Amino acid sequence: MFSKKIIKKYIYVFTFLTGALYTLSFPPFNFKPLIFFSLASFFYFLIISDRKKSMLISYIYALSIFTTGVSWIFNSIYFYGGEYLVISLFLTMLFILLMSAFFIPIGLFINKQSQNVSYLYPIMVPSVWVFIELARSYVFGGFPWLLVGTSQIETLFNVVFPLFGTYFVSFLIVMLSIIITLIINDRKFILLSIKYLISIIGLIIIFQIYPPNLLPHENQKSLRVSLVQPNIHLGIKYDKSKINLIKNKYSDLLDNNMHNLIILPETAIPTLYESDKNFYKNILKNKNTHLITGIFRYNKSNNEIYNSMLSLSDKEYFYDKRHMVPFGEYTPLDFIFGFIGEILNIPMSNLTEGKKIQKPFIFNETSIHQLICYEAAFPSLLNITNDFSFIVNVSNDAWFGNSLAPYQHLQIAQSRALESNKYLVRVANTGISAIIDQNGKIVNKIKLNTEGVMNSRILALKGITPYMRFGDYPVLMLIFSIMLFYWNSYKKYG
Repeated sequence: MFSKKIIKKYIYVFTFLTGALYTLSFPPFNFKPLIFFSLASFFYFLIISDRKKSMLISYIYALSIFTTGVSWIFNSIYFYGGEYLVISLFLTMLFILLMSAFFIPIGLFINKQSQNVSYLYPIMVPSVWVFIELARSYVFGGFPWLLVGTSQIETLFNVVFPLFGTYFVSFLIVMLSIIITLIINDRKFILLSIKYLISIIGLIIIFQIYPPNLLPHENQKSLRVSLVQPNIHLGIKYDKSKINLIKNKYSDLLDNNMHNLIILPETAIPTLYESDKNFYKNILKNKNTHLITGIFRYNKSNNEIYNSMLSLSDKEYFYDKRHMVPFGEYTPLDFIFGFIGEILNIPMSNLTEGKKIQKPFIFNETSIHQLICYEAAFPSLLNITNDFSFIVNVSNDAWFGNSLAPYQHLQIAQSRALESNKYLVRVANTGISAIIDQNGKIVNKIKLNTEGVMNSRILALKGITPYMRFGDYPVLMLIFSIMLFYWNSYKKYG
């Protein structure tokens, strides 16, 4: 399309544009094939550049991805943190700059100087990429957003998720992309690239024809649930004078014909549960129902507040959120950024982290695995056992307004359903609430910024997928073995 001379002249512009195409492969756009075009173009820019330039190109590519894909964090910091424009812009830019730095090592490995070992690119490049995805998923609290693998939900790669997880799907997508780059850039790699290509496509075709029977159909139980999406704007939700208005809205919505398991969103009533127990108990009054809802819970013994999930019937059980949102629920490096937290004064932003190991809720002899909001991005938080179970994810994406975030968050929840081969029930304040089946397909949903109740039938499935059993350890062993092999080859031939 463009000559090599033109590309080299405007390489930074092209890099930024291809980064934007990466974002378009995710919701709400869902132009999934663009991920291959974006990555293949990016790798081509690296291959024709020297090491120093390649590292800069990697950084620019990441800046484009995070600027176009996750700048929605500005919404929550600005609109619900006192509308301090300078501080909100500073924090948003700082976040994007820091996250983009993770991509710099890609240019260190892929450049003109590493051409002697480019025959190893099809296995080395995806290994480096996945290592970086894992690093940014856990370092500084982690931000596993816009992972390459997540973009391919509801494609031929669906069968891979329950076997090896999202990061291995990323590995395959990056491998295919670098193969495309090698074929375009140098014809001497065509034969080698075709061998890799046939291996990947053959594996996927075999899985499509003979899909692994992970959870037999007889190991399932039918349940009926009611999801409540109140669509309460945060400007109202955290206004103390509007608490009764919020309660009345829930009362009106719950007047509908409800199933015997009712699920409300994260922090349904923005007051401490201990001061509003009667409201929740009245929901169950004269009804043979079980309630699950998000709450703020106060622990008097240690004087701490938790973002929790409540399971209420004749007894009450709690699940406390384990993975907190930086600046939203706690202030990281308080001795440095403490003053920023005080200025922003975001409601309930000084919460306590829950215990690492907590029991699932039990309903009708079925285990309910809990994820609150941001926790849906961390598969390691799911401790799936070999019993009838499903996942409940309560959230409040109203913090991000009418942005890309609620759509991206929903897709992340789909990947958890796929990896675990379990139904996932997602209930969000302003949306998008949804029933997601074990294949990651959205069975039913309530649209964003819409008030409503959804009565649905779900299946509690029994069994543990290979990914839920072994986690990311097989992928880690794979990429570290490849990187060690590459390092030895580089020392020998590089």
